[in-house]
Amino acid sequence: MTVEARADTKPSAARERDEFERAWNDFFAAVRRARGRAGRDLGPGISLAQYQVISPLEEAGALPVGELACAAGVATPTVTRMDALVREGIVEREGSSVDRRVVTVRLTDKGRRQVRSKRKIVAQKRRIVYESLSPQERRDTAALLGRLAEVIDQL
Repeated sequence: MTVEARADTKPSAARERDEFERAWNDFFAAVRRARGRAGRDLGPGISLAQYQVISPLEEAGALPVGELACAAGVATPTVTRMDALVREGIVEREGSSVDRRVVTVRLTDKGRRQVRSKRKIVAQKRRIVYESLSPQERRDTAALLGRLAEVIDQL
């Protein structure tokens, strides 16, 4: 019996689980490949990873390292290791005069320009994906992505 024939004999729920896992893995593999391409294709300036970490500063102005990490959805050490962004004049760090354990991060004017520039490029890429979907797919995708975000946040 072939693998395909055996797959057809699986109970429906097991088949659906297998299809879900395959689709999940395919989706995240595509996201990883896109992130790799974006590292090369999103133009000069800050990287996509750097953009994702510091973009909350555009709206907030300045944030303590821990709050920036939370806003960016990364671990605190990721924000702590932003030495290259400090050297390049993208962000500034300032220690608290009240609590020396607290370090606040803010965008410089150069950093603000680079975040805005990268935001436009990212929005353009997102628009391409959006426009590739039918109106019904757009509605379904928005609802499903929202639901997946809720479920994943609970893991």
